[in-house]
Amino acid sequence: MNALDVSISIIIPAYNVEKYLKAALDSIEAQTELPDEVILIDDGSTDKTLAVAERYHFSIPYKVSSIENGGQGNARNLGVSLASSEYVYFFDSDDLLKKDFIHSIKNQIRQNNSPDIVLFSGESFNDSEYQGNRWVNYRRGFSGVFFDRAEFLQKASSHNALFCSPCLYVSKKSLWGAHGLEFGHNFLEDDAIFFPVLFSCSSFVVVDEVFFLRRNREGSTMTMVRNAKHVNGVLDCLNKTLSLYDSADFTSLERKVVRNRIGSFCMAYIVMAREANVALAYKKIFKIIIKVRSPVIALKIFAFMIRANESALVRYLSKNMKRFKSVAFG
Repeated sequence: MNALDVSISIIIPAYNVEKYLKAALDSIEAQTELPDEVILIDDGSTDKTLAVAERYHFSIPYKVSSIENGGQGNARNLGVSLASSEYVYFFDSDDLLKKDFIHSIKNQIRQNNSPDIVLFSGESFNDSEYQGNRWVNYRRGFSGVFFDRAEFLQKASSHNALFCSPCLYVSKKSLWGAHGLEFGHNFLEDDAIFFPVLFSCSSFVVVDEVFFLRRNREGSTMTMVRNAKHVNGVLDCLNKTLSLYDSADFTSLERKVVRNRIGSFCMAYIVMAREANVALAYKKIFKIIIKVRSPVIALKIFAFMIRANESALVRYLSKNMKRFKSVAFG
């Protein structure tokens, strides 16, 4: 491939977004430099999402496929299998893109020797009917080119900039697929796959410029009331990150970052289980504390237990304190 030729496929999973889909597609068509193809996977919608998708006309190759409902991760995986570009971008069907997104990302790829991943910033905006108070700042807070993963992780961690949404990065297609990375089928699949993505990359470009606009709306996975699916999702995040922790050859800094990620997922599990009224797997949390061998994480988990009024787990950990101290604290 010519060094000046950069191709990007945009992959869009869509489920019951008839009200928002046209605006999302319009934000792609309005790009100052268009992507090389758009692939939309209708995930068994029960409204008019598929009809909206099929009526839309792009001036570039555009594929629409409809499947039985299998979740956003499954739809994205299918999109990857249909993509023909060197890079893929996963775009949500109810969000928007700034018009210079593709042009700017292609320039970053050209100027930086085809990095494995380009990460950028985003902003939230409220849908006109949204009554909630969710607001997330997706600013990276720094820019740079990194050929050392540990250096990238240190910089990103120091800026609290490890946002997991695949709408906030463009990556090489070669990282993905049946013999590479695949999204899971649970809720929070974005969180679960993010660290495996980062540890599959060896070159990183970060651009602290807003290209992605996330819509806060009623009924989305991001704003809905926590339920058992969220709890199963965060457990999947824990299992995948623990698997990475066991299998990868880390520097000490990388191990620290992954260990902190495990601690964050553990605390999220405690909170989500309480909100969803789901019983906690006490033994699993205890085993995690032993595995990561971090007094700081252990104390944070205890603090979350007390805050969440999980007296049963506190009693369980207290009962096993002798073993806990000998293993987790050395």
